[in-house]
Amino acid sequence: MKFATNHYCRLRRNNIYKENIPMQRKGFKQRAKDLWNYFSTYEKIWFLSILVIAIAFTFIFPETDDGYFTVTFDKTAYATTEGSYDTLVFEGTTGEFTLKTVKINGETVKLPYAEFSIEEGVPDTLKVKLPVAVTKDDEIAFTECWQDSDEGEWHVALVNGESGAALFETTVDLTDGVSSSLYTAEEKSDYIVPVVVITICYLLDVVLNISCELLISKQSKWNFIVSLGVEVVEILVCIFCAYRFATMATTLLFWIPCDIISFVMWNRHPDEQKEEVTIVKKLTPMQDVLIVLGIIVWTVGVGYLLTFIEVEGGIFATNSTLKNIACYLDACASAVGIANGLLILFRYREQWIAWYISSIIETVINIMAGQWILLVLKAGYLTNTTYGYIKWTQYIKQHNAAIANKQNVQTEATTEPAVAATNTVDKQ
Repeated sequence: MKFATNHYCRLRRNNIYKENIPMQRKGFKQRAKDLWNYFSTYEKIWFLSILVIAIAFTFIFPETDDGYFTVTFDKTAYATTEGSYDTLVFEGTTGEFTLKTVKINGETVKLPYAEFSIEEGVPDTLKVKLPVAVTKDDEIAFTECWQDSDEGEWHVALVNGESGAALFETTVDLTDGVSSSLYTAEEKSDYIVPVVVITICYLLDVVLNISCELLISKQSKWNFIVSLGVEVVEILVCIFCAYRFATMATTLLFWIPCDIISFVMWNRHPDEQKEEVTIVKKLTPMQDVLIVLGIIVWTVGVGYLLTFIEVEGGIFATNSTLKNIACYLDACASAVGIANGLLILFRYREQWIAWYISSIIETVINIMAGQWILLVLKAGYLTNTTYGYIKWTQYIKQHNAAIANKQNVQTEATTEPAVAATNTVDKQ
Protein backbone atom coordinates (compact mmCIF):
# COMPACT_ATOMS: atom_id res chain seq x y z
CA MET A 1 0.00 0.00 0.00
CA LYS A 2 2.89 2.36 0.83
CA PHE A 3 4.50 1.66 -2.54
CA ALA A 4 1.27 2.33 -4.33
CA THR A 5 0.82 5.61 -2.47
CA ASN A 6 4.35 6.77 -3.27
CA HIS A 7 3.93 5.76 -6.90
CA TYR A 8 0.70 7.73 -7.10
CA CYS A 9 2.40 10.77 -5.56
CA ARG A 10 5.26 10.64 -8.08
CA LEU A 11 2.81 10.42 -10.97
CA ARG A 12 0.83 13.30 -9.58
CA ARG A 13 3.95 15.45 -9.18
CA ASN A 14 5.03 14.62 -12.73
CA ASN A 15 1.62 15.56 -14.12
CA ILE A 16 1.65 18.83 -12.21
CA TYR A 17 5.15 19.52 -13.54
CA LYS A 18 4.02 18.87 -17.13
CA GLU A 19 0.98 21.09 -16.69
CA ASN A 20 3.18 23.91 -15.50
CA ILE A 21 5.52 23.66 -18.49
CA PRO A 22 4.51 26.44 -20.86
CA MET A 23 3.44 25.21 -24.31
CA GLN A 24 5.68 26.34 -27.11
CA ARG A 25 3.84 28.80 -29.30
CA LYS A 26 3.91 28.16 -33.00
CA GLY A 27 5.79 30.72 -35.03
CA PHE A 28 4.37 32.56 -38.03
CA LYS A 29 5.98 30.15 -40.51
CA GLN A 30 4.52 27.11 -38.79
CA ARG A 31 1.08 28.67 -38.56
CA ALA A 32 1.23 29.59 -42.24
CA LYS A 33 2.31 26.04 -43.09
CA ASP A 34 -0.54 24.55 -41.05
CA LEU A 35 -3.02 26.86 -42.80
CA TRP A 36 -1.64 25.92 -46.21
CA ASN A 37 -1.89 22.20 -45.45
CA TYR A 38 -5.45 22.65 -44.16
CA PHE A 39 -6.71 23.10 -47.71
CA SER A 40 -6.73 20.50 -50.46
CA THR A 41 -4.93 20.90 -53.79
CA TYR A 42 -8.20 21.71 -55.56
CA GLU A 43 -9.06 24.37 -52.97
CA LYS A 44 -5.64 26.01 -53.29
CA ILE A 45 -5.85 26.10 -57.09
CA TRP A 46 -9.40 27.48 -56.96
CA PHE A 47 -8.47 30.23 -54.48
CA LEU A 48 -5.34 31.38 -56.31
CA SER A 49 -7.03 31.24 -59.73
CA ILE A 50 -9.89 33.49 -58.63
CA LEU A 51 -7.46 35.90 -56.99
CA VAL A 52 -5.20 36.16 -60.06
CA ILE A 53 -8.14 36.63 -62.46
CA ALA A 54 -9.67 39.33 -60.20
CA ILE A 55 -6.37 41.27 -60.16
CA ALA A 56 -6.11 40.93 -63.95
CA PHE A 57 -9.65 42.29 -64.35
CA THR A 58 -8.75 45.43 -62.39
CA PHE A 59 -6.39 46.34 -65.23
CA ILE A 60 -8.44 45.00 -68.15
CA PHE A 61 -11.71 46.59 -66.97
CA PRO A 62 -10.68 49.46 -64.68
CA GLU A 63 -13.37 51.21 -62.68
CA THR A 64 -13.94 54.73 -64.02
CA ASP A 65 -15.64 57.87 -62.85
CA ASP A 66 -16.29 59.35 -66.28
CA GLY A 67 -17.17 62.98 -66.01
CA TYR A 68 -20.67 64.30 -66.48
CA PHE A 69 -21.10 67.45 -68.52
CA THR A 70 -23.67 70.13 -69.02
CA VAL A 71 -23.27 71.58 -72.52
CA THR A 72 -25.16 74.82 -73.09
CA PHE A 73 -25.45 76.43 -76.53
CA ASP A 74 -25.43 80.23 -76.47
CA LYS A 75 -28.21 81.89 -78.51
CA THR A 76 -25.72 84.46 -79.82
CA ALA A 77 -24.01 81.63 -81.66
CA TYR A 78 -27.17 80.57 -83.51
CA ALA A 79 -26.46 80.54 -87.24
CA THR A 80 -30.11 80.80 -88.31
CA THR A 81 -32.80 82.85 -86.65
CA GLU A 82 -35.98 81.70 -88.39
CA GLY A 83 -38.00 78.49 -88.27
CA SER A 84 -38.10 75.58 -85.81
CA TYR A 85 -35.46 72.89 -85.29
CA ASP A 86 -36.11 69.40 -83.99
CA THR A 87 -33.25 67.11 -85.04
CA LEU A 88 -29.84 66.67 -83.43
CA VAL A 89 -27.27 65.54 -85.98
CA PHE A 90 -23.93 64.05 -84.92
CA GLU A 91 -21.45 63.86 -87.80
CA GLY A 92 -18.10 62.13 -87.64
CA THR A 93 -18.08 62.18 -83.86
CA THR A 94 -15.07 60.43 -82.34
CA GLY A 95 -15.03 58.45 -79.13
CA GLU A 96 -17.85 56.85 -77.15
CA PHE A 97 -20.35 58.99 -75.29
CA THR A 98 -23.72 58.84 -73.57
CA LEU A 99 -26.46 61.40 -74.08
CA LYS A 100 -29.73 60.85 -72.27
CA THR A 101 -31.53 64.15 -71.76
CA VAL A 102 -31.58 67.74 -72.96
CA LYS A 103 -33.07 70.83 -71.40
CA ILE A 104 -35.14 73.28 -73.44
CA ASN A 105 -35.76 76.51 -71.55
CA GLY A 106 -34.95 74.70 -68.32
CA GLU A 107 -37.42 71.85 -68.93
CA THR A 108 -35.93 68.35 -69.11
CA VAL A 109 -36.67 66.39 -72.30
CA LYS A 110 -35.96 62.68 -72.43
CA LEU A 111 -34.27 61.41 -75.57
CA PRO A 112 -35.22 58.15 -77.28
CA TYR A 113 -31.57 57.04 -77.27
CA ALA A 114 -29.00 56.87 -74.49
CA GLU A 115 -25.69 55.34 -75.56
CA PHE A 116 -23.86 56.11 -78.80
CA SER A 117 -20.62 54.86 -80.28
CA ILE A 118 -19.64 56.87 -83.36
CA GLU A 119 -17.07 55.81 -85.91
CA GLU A 120 -14.46 58.39 -86.81
CA GLY A 121 -14.87 60.03 -90.21
CA VAL A 122 -18.35 58.64 -90.88
CA PRO A 123 -20.74 61.45 -91.88
CA ASP A 124 -24.37 61.56 -90.79
CA THR A 125 -23.71 58.81 -88.32
CA LEU A 126 -26.54 59.60 -85.99
CA LYS A 127 -29.71 61.66 -85.96
CA VAL A 128 -31.85 62.12 -82.85
CA LYS A 129 -35.28 63.69 -83.22
CA LEU A 130 -36.36 65.88 -80.31
CA PRO A 131 -39.94 65.51 -79.07
CA VAL A 132 -40.09 69.34 -78.76
CA ALA A 133 -38.98 71.76 -81.49
CA VAL A 134 -36.58 74.63 -80.71
CA THR A 135 -36.84 78.18 -82.07
CA LYS A 136 -34.48 81.17 -82.05
CA ASP A 137 -35.87 82.31 -78.69
CA ASP A 138 -35.24 79.00 -76.93
CA GLU A 139 -32.21 77.84 -74.99
CA ILE A 140 -30.96 74.27 -75.34
CA ALA A 141 -28.50 72.32 -73.19
CA PHE A 142 -27.27 68.73 -72.95
CA THR A 143 -27.69 67.87 -69.29
CA GLU A 144 -26.98 64.14 -69.03
CA CYS A 145 -23.97 63.39 -71.16
CA TRP A 146 -20.53 62.02 -70.51
CA GLN A 147 -17.44 60.94 -72.35
CA ASP A 148 -16.64 57.22 -72.06
CA SER A 149 -13.27 57.39 -73.81
CA ASP A 150 -10.15 59.38 -72.90
CA GLU A 151 -10.25 61.47 -76.06
CA GLY A 152 -12.87 62.56 -78.53
CA GLU A 153 -15.12 65.33 -79.74
CA TRP A 154 -18.69 65.83 -80.86
CA HIS A 155 -19.56 67.40 -84.22
CA VAL A 156 -23.15 68.36 -83.56
CA ALA A 157 -25.84 70.44 -85.24
CA LEU A 158 -29.49 71.22 -84.48
CA VAL A 159 -31.38 71.25 -87.77
CA ASN A 160 -34.88 71.44 -89.24
CA GLY A 161 -35.94 67.92 -90.12
CA GLU A 162 -37.50 68.98 -93.44
CA SER A 163 -35.30 71.78 -94.80
CA GLY A 164 -32.04 70.74 -93.20
CA ALA A 165 -31.31 74.33 -92.11
CA ALA A 166 -29.23 74.54 -88.92
CA LEU A 167 -29.92 76.61 -85.83
CA PHE A 168 -26.35 76.00 -84.72
CA GLU A 169 -23.46 73.83 -85.84
CA THR A 170 -20.31 73.34 -83.80
CA THR A 171 -17.59 71.04 -82.51
CA VAL A 172 -17.75 70.20 -78.80
CA ASP A 173 -14.50 68.97 -77.27
CA LEU A 174 -15.15 67.44 -73.85
CA THR A 175 -11.61 66.22 -73.25
CA ASP A 176 -10.76 68.94 -70.73
CA GLY A 177 -14.17 70.36 -69.95
CA VAL A 178 -13.07 73.94 -70.63
CA SER A 179 -15.72 76.56 -71.32
CA SER A 180 -16.03 78.24 -74.72
CA SER A 181 -18.28 80.69 -76.40
CA LEU A 182 -20.54 77.91 -77.60
CA TYR A 183 -20.89 75.78 -74.52
CA THR A 184 -19.94 75.27 -70.92
CA ALA A 185 -18.88 71.89 -69.64
CA GLU A 186 -19.22 71.11 -65.97
CA GLU A 187 -17.81 67.84 -64.63
CA LYS A 188 -19.54 65.96 -61.82
CA SER A 189 -18.70 62.70 -60.07
CA ASP A 190 -20.45 59.33 -60.06
CA TYR A 191 -19.12 58.33 -56.65
CA ILE A 192 -18.51 59.99 -53.31
CA VAL A 193 -14.96 58.58 -53.13
CA PRO A 194 -12.14 58.14 -55.68
CA VAL A 195 -12.60 55.10 -57.91
CA VAL A 196 -9.31 53.63 -56.64
CA VAL A 197 -10.96 53.25 -53.23
CA ILE A 198 -13.89 51.39 -54.80
CA THR A 199 -11.48 49.16 -56.75
CA ILE A 200 -9.61 48.28 -53.54
CA CYS A 201 -12.95 47.45 -51.89
CA TYR A 202 -13.84 45.18 -54.82
CA LEU A 203 -10.53 43.29 -54.53
CA LEU A 204 -10.84 43.02 -50.75
CA ASP A 205 -14.38 41.75 -51.21
CA VAL A 206 -13.08 39.05 -53.56
CA VAL A 207 -10.31 37.89 -51.17
CA LEU A 208 -12.56 37.75 -48.11
CA ASN A 209 -15.46 36.11 -49.93
CA ILE A 210 -13.46 33.31 -51.52
CA SER A 211 -11.79 32.65 -48.15
CA CYS A 212 -15.21 32.46 -46.53
CA GLU A 213 -16.45 30.16 -49.31
CA LEU A 214 -13.65 27.67 -48.76
CA LEU A 215 -14.11 27.64 -44.99
CA ILE A 216 -17.86 27.04 -45.16
CA SER A 217 -17.41 24.24 -47.72
CA LYS A 218 -15.13 22.62 -45.15
CA GLN A 219 -17.87 23.06 -42.50
CA SER A 220 -15.63 25.35 -40.47
CA LYS A 221 -17.17 27.71 -37.92
CA TRP A 222 -14.39 30.22 -38.62
CA ASN A 223 -16.06 31.19 -41.89
CA PHE A 224 -18.37 33.43 -39.85
CA ILE A 225 -15.47 35.48 -38.48
CA VAL A 226 -14.19 36.08 -42.02
CA SER A 227 -17.77 36.82 -43.10
CA LEU A 228 -17.92 39.79 -40.70
CA GLY A 229 -15.13 41.39 -42.71
CA VAL A 230 -17.11 40.69 -45.88
CA GLU A 231 -20.16 42.49 -44.49
CA VAL A 232 -18.17 45.61 -43.61
CA VAL A 233 -16.65 45.83 -47.10
CA GLU A 234 -19.97 45.29 -48.88
CA ILE A 235 -21.68 47.98 -46.78
CA LEU A 236 -18.94 50.41 -47.84
CA VAL A 237 -19.45 49.50 -51.51
CA CYS A 238 -23.21 50.15 -51.23
CA ILE A 239 -22.53 53.56 -49.64
CA PHE A 240 -19.86 54.55 -52.16
CA CYS A 241 -22.02 53.53 -55.17
CA ALA A 242 -25.28 54.89 -53.66
CA TYR A 243 -27.26 51.77 -54.58
CA ARG A 244 -28.59 48.44 -53.28
CA PHE A 245 -30.19 49.82 -50.14
CA ALA A 246 -32.14 46.60 -49.47
CA THR A 247 -28.90 44.63 -49.47
CA MET A 248 -27.21 47.17 -47.19
CA ALA A 249 -30.10 47.09 -44.70
CA THR A 250 -30.14 43.28 -44.79
CA THR A 251 -26.41 43.20 -44.12
CA LEU A 252 -26.64 45.56 -41.15
CA LEU A 253 -29.76 44.17 -39.52
CA PHE A 254 -29.50 40.50 -40.44
CA TRP A 255 -26.14 39.26 -41.72
CA ILE A 256 -23.88 40.73 -39.03
CA PRO A 257 -26.01 39.42 -36.11
CA CYS A 258 -26.50 36.14 -38.00
CA ASP A 259 -22.73 35.64 -38.39
CA ILE A 260 -22.19 36.10 -34.65
CA ILE A 261 -25.06 33.79 -33.65
CA SER A 262 -24.08 31.20 -36.27
CA PHE A 263 -20.52 31.05 -34.91
CA VAL A 264 -21.90 30.28 -31.45
CA MET A 265 -24.41 27.71 -32.77
CA TRP A 266 -21.87 25.91 -34.94
CA ASN A 267 -19.45 25.82 -32.05
CA ARG A 268 -22.01 23.77 -30.11
CA HIS A 269 -22.38 21.05 -32.77
CA PRO A 270 -18.92 19.69 -33.57
CA ASP A 271 -18.54 16.34 -35.30
CA GLU A 272 -17.68 13.48 -32.93
CA GLN A 273 -14.73 12.38 -35.07
CA LYS A 274 -13.40 15.77 -36.22
CA GLU A 275 -13.92 18.72 -33.88
CA GLU A 276 -13.00 21.25 -36.60
CA VAL A 277 -15.99 20.01 -38.64
CA THR A 278 -19.59 20.98 -37.79
CA ILE A 279 -22.53 18.57 -38.11
CA VAL A 280 -24.88 19.53 -41.01
CA LYS A 281 -28.30 18.22 -42.18
CA LYS A 282 -31.00 18.64 -44.89
CA LEU A 283 -34.52 20.13 -45.18
CA THR A 284 -37.87 18.39 -45.56
CA PRO A 285 -39.99 19.01 -48.74
CA MET A 286 -42.53 21.10 -46.79
CA GLN A 287 -39.77 23.35 -45.47
CA ASP A 288 -38.58 23.88 -49.05
CA VAL A 289 -42.05 25.08 -50.15
CA LEU A 290 -42.40 27.53 -47.24
CA ILE A 291 -39.01 29.09 -47.96
CA VAL A 292 -39.81 29.62 -51.67
CA LEU A 293 -43.15 31.30 -50.83
CA GLY A 294 -41.44 33.61 -48.35
CA ILE A 295 -38.87 34.67 -50.96
CA ILE A 296 -41.58 35.49 -53.53
CA VAL A 297 -43.61 37.64 -51.09
CA TRP A 298 -40.50 39.52 -49.92
CA THR A 299 -39.29 40.19 -53.49
CA VAL A 300 -42.58 41.67 -54.69
CA GLY A 301 -43.26 43.77 -51.59
CA VAL A 302 -39.79 45.15 -50.88
CA GLY A 303 -38.94 45.58 -54.58
CA TYR A 304 -42.06 47.74 -55.07
CA LEU A 305 -41.14 49.96 -52.10
CA LEU A 306 -37.56 50.39 -53.31
CA THR A 307 -38.72 51.87 -56.62
CA PHE A 308 -39.93 54.95 -54.71
CA ILE A 309 -36.47 55.76 -53.30
CA GLU A 310 -34.87 58.68 -55.13
CA VAL A 311 -31.18 59.52 -54.70
CA GLU A 312 -28.83 61.97 -56.37
CA GLY A 313 -26.07 60.34 -58.34
CA GLY A 314 -25.21 56.70 -57.95
CA ILE A 315 -24.48 53.95 -60.37
CA PHE A 316 -28.01 53.84 -61.89
CA ALA A 317 -28.74 57.55 -61.61
CA THR A 318 -29.03 58.08 -65.36
CA ASN A 319 -31.30 55.15 -66.21
CA SER A 320 -34.63 54.86 -64.41
CA THR A 321 -35.53 51.56 -66.13
CA LEU A 322 -32.35 49.84 -64.98
CA LYS A 323 -32.87 51.37 -61.54
CA ASN A 324 -36.34 49.82 -61.19
CA ILE A 325 -35.15 46.43 -62.45
CA ALA A 326 -32.24 46.60 -60.02
CA CYS A 327 -34.69 47.35 -57.18
CA TYR A 328 -36.58 44.08 -57.69
CA LEU A 329 -33.38 42.11 -58.25
CA ASP A 330 -31.94 43.67 -55.12
CA ALA A 331 -35.06 42.72 -53.15
CA CYS A 332 -34.90 39.15 -54.46
CA ALA A 333 -31.18 38.93 -53.68
CA SER A 334 -31.81 40.13 -50.12
CA ALA A 335 -34.67 37.61 -49.66
CA VAL A 336 -32.60 34.70 -50.93
CA GLY A 337 -29.71 36.00 -48.82
CA ILE A 338 -31.87 35.93 -45.67
CA ALA A 339 -32.98 32.39 -46.50
CA ASN A 340 -29.35 31.44 -47.05
CA GLY A 341 -28.35 32.96 -43.70
CA LEU A 342 -31.07 31.13 -41.76
CA LEU A 343 -30.24 27.84 -43.47
CA ILE A 344 -26.56 28.31 -42.58
CA LEU A 345 -27.47 29.20 -39.01
CA PHE A 346 -29.37 25.93 -38.60
CA ARG A 347 -26.76 24.00 -40.64
CA TYR A 348 -28.98 22.93 -43.55
CA ARG A 349 -27.43 21.70 -46.81
CA GLU A 350 -29.94 23.65 -48.91
CA GLN A 351 -28.12 26.86 -48.05
CA TRP A 352 -25.92 26.03 -51.04
CA ILE A 353 -28.95 26.10 -53.36
CA ALA A 354 -30.00 29.48 -51.96
CA TRP A 355 -26.45 30.72 -52.39
CA TYR A 356 -26.40 29.47 -55.99
CA ILE A 357 -29.55 31.46 -56.82
CA SER A 358 -28.18 34.51 -54.98
CA SER A 359 -24.95 34.32 -56.99
CA ILE A 360 -26.87 34.29 -60.29
CA ILE A 361 -28.91 37.36 -59.26
CA GLU A 362 -25.75 39.13 -58.10
CA THR A 363 -24.13 38.33 -61.44
CA VAL A 364 -26.99 40.03 -63.32
CA ILE A 365 -26.75 43.13 -61.10
CA ASN A 366 -22.96 43.30 -61.53
CA ILE A 367 -23.34 43.14 -65.33
CA MET A 368 -25.96 45.92 -65.25
CA ALA A 369 -23.63 48.05 -63.11
CA GLY A 370 -20.48 47.25 -65.09
CA GLN A 371 -18.74 45.76 -62.02
CA TRP A 372 -16.52 43.38 -63.97
CA ILE A 373 -14.14 42.61 -61.09
CA LEU A 374 -17.02 41.24 -59.02
CA LEU A 375 -18.01 38.96 -61.93
CA VAL A 376 -14.84 36.99 -61.24
CA LEU A 377 -16.04 36.51 -57.66
CA LYS A 378 -19.42 35.27 -58.86
CA ALA A 379 -17.74 32.76 -61.17
CA GLY A 380 -15.87 31.52 -58.12
CA TYR A 381 -19.14 31.30 -56.18
CA LEU A 382 -20.82 29.17 -58.83
CA THR A 383 -17.97 26.67 -58.99
CA ASN A 384 -17.40 26.43 -55.25
CA THR A 385 -21.13 26.21 -54.52
CA THR A 386 -21.28 22.99 -56.49
CA TYR A 387 -18.18 21.74 -54.66
CA GLY A 388 -19.62 22.65 -51.25
CA TYR A 389 -23.01 21.06 -51.99
CA ILE A 390 -21.34 17.78 -52.98
CA LYS A 391 -19.12 17.77 -49.88
CA TRP A 392 -22.02 18.45 -47.52
CA THR A 393 -24.18 15.80 -49.21
CA GLN A 394 -21.42 13.20 -48.85
CA TYR A 395 -20.93 14.14 -45.22
CA ILE A 396 -24.67 13.85 -44.43
CA LYS A 397 -24.80 10.35 -45.98
CA GLN A 398 -21.72 9.22 -44.05
CA HIS A 399 -22.92 10.81 -40.81
CA ASN A 400 -26.39 9.28 -41.07
CA ALA A 401 -24.85 5.89 -41.87
CA ALA A 402 -22.58 6.17 -38.82
CA ILE A 403 -25.55 7.03 -36.59
CA ALA A 404 -27.56 4.09 -37.96
CA ASN A 405 -24.63 1.75 -37.44
CA LYS A 406 -24.17 3.01 -33.88
CA GLN A 407 -27.85 2.46 -33.12
CA ASN A 408 -27.66 -1.09 -34.50
CA VAL A 409 -24.66 -1.84 -32.29
CA GLN A 410 -26.47 -0.50 -29.24
CA THR A 411 -29.57 -2.54 -30.09
CA GLU A 412 -27.51 -5.71 -30.42
CA ALA A 413 -25.73 -5.01 -27.16
CA THR A 414 -29.09 -4.58 -25.41
CA THR A 415 -30.67 -7.73 -26.85
CA GLU A 416 -27.73 -10.07 -26.19
CA PRO A 417 -28.05 -10.03 -22.35
CA ALA A 418 -31.80 -10.58 -22.67
CA VAL A 419 -31.25 -13.61 -24.92
CA ALA A 420 -28.63 -14.99 -22.53
CA ALA A 421 -31.00 -14.62 -19.58
CA THR A 422 -33.75 -16.40 -21.47
CA ASN A 423 -31.44 -19.28 -22.29
CA THR A 424 -30.45 -19.59 -18.63
CA VAL A 425 -34.05 -19.75 -17.55
CA ASP A 426 -34.75 -22.40 -20.17
CA LYS A 427 -31.87 -24.51 -18.91
CA GLN A 428 -33.10 -24.22 -15.36
